[in-house]
Amino acid sequence: MNLRNILIDLVDVADKYYVVAGVAFLLVYVVLRRRIGWRKIQLRYPADKDYRREILDSTLSIFIFALMPIIILRVPAIRVHTQLYGPIAARGWAYFFFVFPVLFVVHDAYFYWMHRIIHHPKLFRLIHLEHHRSVNPSPWAAYAFGPIEAFFEALIFPIFLFTIPVTVWHVFVFFIMSIIYNVYGHLGFELYPKGFHRSWVGRWVNTSVSHNQHHHHFKGNYGLYFLWWDRWMGTIREDYNGAFEEVTGRVKKVAVTAVVLLVSVAGLRGQVKADDITGIWLTHGDKPGKIRIYRSGSQYFGKIVWLQFPTENGKPMADINNPDAGKQGRPLLELVILTGFKFDTDEWNGGDIYDPEKGKTYSCTMSLKDANTLKVRGYIGISLLGRTEIWTRVAN
Repeated sequence: MNLRNILIDLVDVADKYYVVAGVAFLLVYVVLRRRIGWRKIQLRYPADKDYRREILDSTLSIFIFALMPIIILRVPAIRVHTQLYGPIAARGWAYFFFVFPVLFVVHDAYFYWMHRIIHHPKLFRLIHLEHHRSVNPSPWAAYAFGPIEAFFEALIFPIFLFTIPVTVWHVFVFFIMSIIYNVYGHLGFELYPKGFHRSWVGRWVNTSVSHNQHHHHFKGNYGLYFLWWDRWMGTIREDYNGAFEEVTGRVKKVAVTAVVLLVSVAGLRGQVKADDITGIWLTHGDKPGKIRIYRSGSQYFGKIVWLQFPTENGKPMADINNPDAGKQGRPLLELVILTGFKFDTDEWNGGDIYDPEKGKTYSCTMSLKDANTLKVRGYIGISLLGRTEIWTRVAN
């Protein structure tokens, strides 16, 4: 096995990922962004740091994916035990084309059950958490896995090579199609037309909306190419149909929405009411949580009411980074992190926000971008020197 040939093969495989993901990103996030922006599933866009992380993770993953079949096919002592065969005529064209759907059906079953297993609380942090850092995925998230998960994802190749008679063309086409559909699943935009999810074909096909929901909510919709395992096992999200209809139905509302939005933005100032901020808000990032903002007297406060990871090592997550040693044992759930905000015309200011991850308290202002989007800015000293986060209103 020649190292130079291995490196050439690795680059040859990796560049296909960059081409597919790169073209998808360029088209929908840059060139056609305004024209098809209404198809964006989560209307906000990821931050630049999220794109960089996804590209870095995917680069490592794609080399792991490529390395496994390359070693199997490049080492004669291993290759001789595979089911790889040469001329297509050896088994005929009928068999050649028949194998393709078999590969995708088998891969979908493998992915579904592997995916559900690594969502087990004892495995999630170790294996799958890195991928779920993309709460609002982009095309670059398609293979943004940690090394352990990338290894398990790549196991499908030896499964095929040692169990199903295939040619190198089967492996090549499968790999390309897998990249394309993974990129679509993480695209962040829905490309299928309205009503597709209720058609006799679309009912069983996984969509970008479906997988986006999985990233956003962390539960349900575990399939890869198809939805039949999710439907058979009862893991399809109950709000999937509504979410697909909401996204694909926006096209009829674009013109009206644009007018309403312009009027709303122009008239928002002075129309915001003090209690409009109350409710439950979902934070975004590596460790999302839900904050209930409520009124007490003339001031507004907020406490943590839900955490993606409420426990660690079997114990409730605690305020361990608090500089006050006497407070380090208090649980994060129900912890008040927003204090003393007062409403002033169109924003809530004068309060503080506590960051449990850093154990620090910052001055803070909050304002509504719209009824369901909250802009939260924490800072030290003056507001110009700070960081802004976007929270999204949720029902519960």
